[in-house]
Amino acid sequence: MAKLTVGFVALALLVAVVAAGDAGPINDFCVADLKSALLFNGLACKAPSMVTSDDFSFTGFRAAADTNNPLGIGIIPGFAGVNYPALNTQGLSLAKFNYAKGGLVPPHTHPRASEVITVLKGEVHVGFVDTAGKLFAAKLKTGDFFLFPVGLVHFQLNVGSGHAVTVSVLNAQNPGVQLMASALFGASPEIKDEVLSRAFGIKDDMTKMIKKGFMPAM
Repeated sequence: MAKLTVGFVALALLVAVVAAGDAGPINDFCVADLKSALLFNGLACKAPSMVTSDDFSFTGFRAAADTNNPLGIGIIPGFAGVNYPALNTQGLSLAKFNYAKGGLVPPHTHPRASEVITVLKGEVHVGFVDTAGKLFAAKLKTGDFFLFPVGLVHFQLNVGSGHAVTVSVLNAQNPGVQLMASALFGASPEIKDEVLSRAFGIKDDMTKMIKKGFMPAM
């Protein structure tokens, strides 16, 4: 009886894990109709008769994203609702990153997806921190991959002598992204200074100064 109970528990856990991902498609494909105003948990489909091979091709990553900004990074998305409608209902999204020398993708999370990143050019230092506070990091070179587990804080830093390029694949149509610094110091309404000061072990005047860096321009 005990073995049977353990078996049911294991099966329940397996079902829970499977159910945690995006729902499986019920058709061969559902190329998003970006002109439709219909909203639901996903995007409306084009009529099958209107779908062509071109819908499944994506050339957006041929371009280089602008890295002329304080972080030195540029991002080109490959998302169902933005520029790659064929990904609708497929449980995937893509992103290409261009990095200037020293370019940084700051610590952030994807609450609904794990991410596999690969380096197409240059050398990139990547890492994530688990819930025990342990850092897992590596320096990746061209052709290397690295996994960021779902929901964990991670980052990317160009450590090469020139520009770098990476491409990420995430296992959710809408993975979500939450930048740690802006989420805390740029929240609206503001988080109380006392909360942030005590959490980070800094003075209130330092907290106020950091907040100013995340205030929207008027």
